[in-house]
Amino acid sequence: MNPLNDEIKWSAVKNCSQEYDGIFFYAVRSTKICCRPSCKSRTPLRRNVSFFSNLYQAIQKGYRPCKRCRPDLIDPPSNDRLIEATIQLIEREYRTTLTLDRIAAEVGMSKFHLQRLFKKATGKTPLEYITALRLQEASVLLHSTDHTITDIAHLLGYKSSAHFASLFLQHIGMSPTTYREGRFL
Repeated sequence: MNPLNDEIKWSAVKNCSQEYDGIFFYAVRSTKICCRPSCKSRTPLRRNVSFFSNLYQAIQKGYRPCKRCRPDLIDPPSNDRLIEATIQLIEREYRTTLTLDRIAAEVGMSKFHLQRLFKKATGKTPLEYITALRLQEASVLLHSTDHTITDIAHLLGYKSSAHFASLFLQHIGMSPTTYREGRFL
């Protein structure tokens, strides 16, 4: 195999060529991030790019692995696996204070990339998904328990019952009290 020159490497980066993954890595001076050639992030300016034969060299120069293409993993997770991991995390912890920053950190990608991928896969943002789960449980609790509206709000991770009631009204079309009393039937 002929040694790769910088023009071939640059062409691989511009074309997001998977065939070069593992053969070389590139790093972007302006962001201090290193990536696989197949990374789908925005193509950097050529003048900001350096090439490395292995990830360790890039890290030694002060670059950190990209959270999108995960050059630090032998087999980067597919988007489907990342979305599934995100859904599992949300469904396990939607009653807690779950921020986009925290979710993104736990699944190992930027919050902006996670937001785009999740919306494309589910039709909802992570926050919309969390809200839907909370309101679905709230509907059940309002009909099946004697918990106060405030207790239900706190149980579902809302810091205030006013915020909970406002979201409930916005999404369900009535206040939690009206819903509980069944006046909508």
